[in-house]
Amino acid sequence: MPYRDGDPTVTIEAAIEVTTARAYLIKPTMGSKREVWCPKSQVVSITEGGEGEPREFVVTQWWYNKAELDILDEE
Repeated sequence: MPYRDGDPTVTIEAAIEVTTARAYLIKPTMGSKREVWCPKSQVVSITEGGEGEPREFVVTQWWYNKAELDILDEE
């Protein structure tokens, strides 16, 4: 389910750990801090940044909810 104009979005801050042809392995800096694969089809935009530095991702709300990034990890 790729992004379509008008779909709800969420902005998250995360560092890119790995990039493949179809996805980013990201590590969010807030909320859940676990690494998660984010399909490129779910990314609306990304701010520029250096390797390993946090960037702002605008992603589909559908993917954000599915990835459960709003749930805090228990330590």
